[in-house]
Amino acid sequence: MAPLKQYGTQLVKRAVISAAGTGNTTLVAAVTGHKIRVRSLVLVSGGTTNVTFQSGAGGTALTGAIPLVANTGFSSGIDDEGHFETASAALLNINVSGAGVSVFGWLTYYEVPASA
Repeated sequence: MAPLKQYGTQLVKRAVISAAGTGNTTLVAAVTGHKIRVRSLVLVSGGTTNVTFQSGAGGTALTGAIPLVANTGFSSGIDDEGHFETASAALLNINVSGAGVSVFGWLTYYEVPASA
């Protein structure tokens, strides 16, 4: 997907959320020497489940378990400073706990140097 805009010196990017079934799904690949900072997201669930955003596959929780019921979701709004971020050189992961439940949406993010 094409970048959206500059935020300071950072290029805002988009990623699709499409997680089918239980377990881990990589949303944004790790970037050497950088953290992935999420600035907005929209999430909709096809069934009752909990989702958790993580730094690394099966890694450190960046959010608590977010409960969703069938055909509902939420929008985080935009936070240019970021809602949460991964550790340096770690991928952004979503973990879905409901068996056979699909979760869809999108997010915007930018990559920040590990020292930021």
